[in-house]
Amino acid sequence: MRRPAPPFPFLPMLFGALLALPGCGAVAPLAAVNGVSLMVTGRAVPDLVVSGVTGRDCSIAYLDARERYCRPEPEMAEQPRCTRSLGAVDCWVGPLPGSPPPRNVGDARPAMPVEPWPERLL
Repeated sequence: MRRPAPPFPFLPMLFGALLALPGCGAVAPLAAVNGVSLMVTGRAVPDLVVSGVTGRDCSIAYLDARERYCRPEPEMAEQPRCTRSLGAVDCWVGPLPGSPPPRNVGDARPAMPVEPWPERLL
C-alpha cells in the first residue's frame, strides 16, 4: 500500500528559512542542537521533524546523493513456503502445487484425540 505524496514538499526549506529569521543570536544554540542530534540519531533536527510527520525515512543527505528527500517505502516480498517431498524440503514462491496443497514444514500433523486417564477405584 503506497502513501500519497506529502501535500507540502517544500516544508523542509520553509522550516530552514524560519530558523534563520531570529538572526545571529540563535545560530549557536541551533547549531549545538543539530550537532547533538547528528551524533545521537544521525539526522538533523529538521530531518527528524519531517520524518516524524510523514512517517518515512527523510534526510537532506539523500538530496546530496541525488536521491529523493524521502525514501520510498520498501515493498514487501512474498516469503517462500517450504513443504516436504521425498527425502528433501522444497520451497515455493507463489501458489503451491497439488490439490489440496501440502502442509508447510513447520505445521504439525493433526493430533489424535487423547482419551482421559481411567479413574481408579479405591
